[in-house]
Amino acid sequence: MKLFKRPEIFTLLLITFFAFGQRFFNLGSNPPALNWDEVSHGYNAFSILKTGADEWGFKFPLIFRAFGDFKLPVYIYFTAIPVYFLGLTTTAVRLVSVLAGTLAVPGIYLLTNQLFSRGKGRTLTGGVLNNGLVTKGSGRSDLIGKNLSLPLIVAFLLAISPWHFFISRPALEANLALTLVIFGLFSLLKALKKQKYFLLSSVFLGLSLHTYNTARVFVPLLLVLFYVIYRPKLKINLSNILAVVFLTLSLSIVGFQIYSGTGTARYSKLSILSNDAIYQIGQDRSTSSLHPILAKLRHNRPVYFVTESFSYYLSYFSPKFLYQSQGAQYQFAIPGKNMFTLPVTILSLIGGIWLLLSQRHSGLSRIFLFSWLLASPVAAALTADPPQALRPTPMIPVVIIFAGLGITWVASLFKKYRWAKLAVSGILILSCLVGYVGYLNEYYSQYPVKYSWSWQYGYEQVIDYVSSNQDNYNQVIFTKYYGEPHIFFAFFTNTNPQVLQPGGDSLRFQKTNWFWTDKIKNTYFVNDWQIPEVLGDTLPLESGGEVPTKNSLLVVSPESLPTNAKILKTINFLDNTPAFYIITP
Repeated sequence: MKLFKRPEIFTLLLITFFAFGQRFFNLGSNPPALNWDEVSHGYNAFSILKTGADEWGFKFPLIFRAFGDFKLPVYIYFTAIPVYFLGLTTTAVRLVSVLAGTLAVPGIYLLTNQLFSRGKGRTLTGGVLNNGLVTKGSGRSDLIGKNLSLPLIVAFLLAISPWHFFISRPALEANLALTLVIFGLFSLLKALKKQKYFLLSSVFLGLSLHTYNTARVFVPLLLVLFYVIYRPKLKINLSNILAVVFLTLSLSIVGFQIYSGTGTARYSKLSILSNDAIYQIGQDRSTSSLHPILAKLRHNRPVYFVTESFSYYLSYFSPKFLYQSQGAQYQFAIPGKNMFTLPVTILSLIGGIWLLLSQRHSGLSRIFLFSWLLASPVAAALTADPPQALRPTPMIPVVIIFAGLGITWVASLFKKYRWAKLAVSGILILSCLVGYVGYLNEYYSQYPVKYSWSWQYGYEQVIDYVSSNQDNYNQVIFTKYYGEPHIFFAFFTNTNPQVLQPGGDSLRFQKTNWFWTDKIKNTYFVNDWQIPEVLGDTLPLESGGEVPTKNSLLVVSPESLPTNAKILKTINFLDNTPAFYIITP
C-alpha cells in the first residue's frame, strides 16, 4: 500500500487514532455528568430534528435562545447528526467535540507544515526542521532518522496536551471553534500560494464566528493582523472576492445579532462593568483624597475598564493561569494542574525564545505566530472572572508549536552525534508523555469524585427514579437549586419538543433577562428557598400561583429538606455527599 510507503502520513494517522481513543474513552462517565449547557445543546438539536424549530418554537434559528444566554448555532446543528443516529445520549451530545478535538491533530500538522516549509519544489510532507533550522525538504521525513519532523512532533504534543484533551471531551463550542480556526488559518496561509484556498478559509473562519463568542473577537483581530503581515503577498481575484463576500456575510450576521441584543446577551452577564463594579467606581470616587475633578478623571468607567482589562490580559500569561490556581472553573480544568504539563511549558518557552531570536527563520511566520499568541487572550480579558480556562483556547496551538520548536532546537545542539540527538529528542518527548500520563491519573481517579457536583451530577439518576414512579402521584415537584432542572427533565425523558414550544403543555416566562420554566405537563419546578422547613399544602411558583403538595413526589436539595418529609431515596454525588432527596409529604 502506498500509505505504508509514506511513513510520515502513516505516523500521523497513528497519532490521530491515538488522539481519538484518548478523547472517546469512557466518554459517558467522565466528565461525570452532562451539565446544563450540554443538555441544552442536545435537546435543541433533538428539537430541530423533530420540529425544525428550537425549544422555543423558532424555525432554524441562527442563534438559540436556550436559557436567555443565546447560544451560537453551529455546535447545535452539528449535534443533530449524532442525535439522529444515537438518540439523546451522552455520547451523541459529546461526539462532535470528540471529533473536533481529534481533527485538530492533523489540522495542526498541516498548519505547522505551512508555517515552516520553504522552497518552490517539493517541501517535505511535514516541513523538516534540520539541525534546528527550517530547510527545503526532499518530499519525505523520518522521525527517527537524521531529520526531525516538526509537524509530527507538534501533532503528537497536541494529542497529549492536557488542556486540549480536557476540552475535547465535554460538548464545548470553544473546542469546535478552535478546530475551525486551525483549519481556517491553515487554508489562509495555503492561499498565499494557491488562491482557491481563500474561499475554504472563509468558510472555516466564518463558521467559527457562529460557534463560540471568543472567535467573534479573535478571528477579526487576527485577520487584520494577517492582512498587515502578509499584505505584499495578497492578490485580488475572483476566489478572493467570493471569500470576502462569504466572510462579510458572516460578520454581518454577527453585527445584526449584536445590534438586536441577542449577540451580547451572554457578555452582559460577564461584563467587567457589572453593576457591582459601577457601584465600586462611585464609592472610590466619593472617598478619594484627590480633588473632585481629578477623582472623576481617575475613577470612571473607561479608566476602570481599560485598567481591569489590561490586568486580566496579563493574567493569562501567569503561572496562576497555567495551573488554574485562582478562580478555577471546575468544568474546564483541574485546579492546580498545569494545563500543558511542566515539560511542555518549559519546551514552549525555549522554542518561543529561539523563534524570537533566530535570524535564519522566515520573519513573516514568526511575526504571525507571535501575533496569534498575543491576540489569543484579548476576548477573555474583556470578561470578568479571569484567568478562565475556556475563553483563551486560541493560545493552545501556538504554545504547542513553540514546544515542538523547543524539542527540535534542543535536539539540534547534539547534531554532531546522531545517537545523542535521537536520545535527547526521545527523552524530551517521553518527558511530555510522562507528564500527560500523570495528568490522566488525576483526571480519571480523582477529578470525577471531587468535582461531580460542578457537573450537576444526580439529575439523570433522579429522573430515572421519577420516571419509574411518577404514575403513583398527582404531580412531581423539582427544586431549582442546581439550576435549569426543566431541561434535564426534558432531555432524559425524551419529551416531545412541542410540549415546551408555545402552545404546548408547559409554563415558561421571561424575568430579569432570563427565561424560566415552571411546568412541563404534570412536573413543576420551584425555587429552593421557597420550600419551607415544615412542608405545607402548597408551594409557590415563581411565575405566580401555587402547586399542591398532596400526593406529590418532591425532589429537594439538602438545603431545603423539610422536617416533616418522608425520604424515599437519596441521590449522592460521587464523593458520597447528598445531592438530592426524593421525598413525599
